[in-house]
Amino acid sequence: MYLWTLTPDRSKQGRPAGEFKIQLIVSGQKSGHTGSLDLSNYPTFLLGYSADFGVFVGWEARLYTSFSYSSNVQVRQDLLVQARDEGWGVAPPRVSQGKVEVRVAFAPAHLPLFLNATIKANVANLYGRRLEAFFLSKTPKINTGAIPHKPSELTTYIARARRKITTTRLSRDPRFSLAIKREFGDACAVCNAQLGIIEAAHIIPVSEPNAKDEVWNGIAMCPNHHKLFDARLFVIDPTLIVRIDQKRIKFLRDSGRAAGSQYIVNYADQKISHPAFWEKKKGLTRQMQDALASVVAKAGWSDP
Repeated sequence: MYLWTLTPDRSKQGRPAGEFKIQLIVSGQKSGHTGSLDLSNYPTFLLGYSADFGVFVGWEARLYTSFSYSSNVQVRQDLLVQARDEGWGVAPPRVSQGKVEVRVAFAPAHLPLFLNATIKANVANLYGRRLEAFFLSKTPKINTGAIPHKPSELTTYIARARRKITTTRLSRDPRFSLAIKREFGDACAVCNAQLGIIEAAHIIPVSEPNAKDEVWNGIAMCPNHHKLFDARLFVIDPTLIVRIDQKRIKFLRDSGRAAGSQYIVNYADQKISHPAFWEKKKGLTRQMQDALASVVAKAGWSDP
């Protein structure tokens, strides 16, 4: 497994805005010399991890048997956003330097799914549109149907699969949002904002198998805190205390992208508002505390 940090592409070579990149340098490769990924003996994976979005991106390792020193490999930001919000995102094939490549972004919980799917795709020698269709068919919790054998039917299948994925996302149980807002008095549990902009944030992300659209798995938040919570720039521990990721904040400051950090720094170690059921329904409270504890653990922090 080859793994690099995925960072914003700030090169001045006319790259489109909103791209992130990894820079390929392998052990022993010297400046000006060609490098390569070792594909012998074992399944090989080329990955990038975005600290900004808390997701992985996988490229096709077999296309990188030769590359120049510090070669850039890019991915669009919208794919990272999709993976952060939904757990899985598949970009259409892109031609880069004569290579047709499919890129997949995914939440850490789906790393095993990606690794296993990649092995199967390589064994079957899938590439291009067929590989795109294969990875779309692996979208968690969504049945996109059987992949057609005829190449002429692939375009229709891919369009239908993407439409179903989008429709499923938009049609998630609307009662969840209403119930969460009601539990928190239509106010952000972190900053108490109202103004009719409140959203229902899932504690256990919808992309994970054990996520539920139930009141114990939701917190009312304003759009800013919802996105920051989904990105795990802060978590909420089982006692409802806000805990921020100081390393991530430092990472953003060092790269000149920490404007607005007051939205979380100002609430560090503060207690959020609790839902109406908190002291009335012990079973729901326990479930919510367990969910919060699991998020804290997956973020790499132990409970206080």
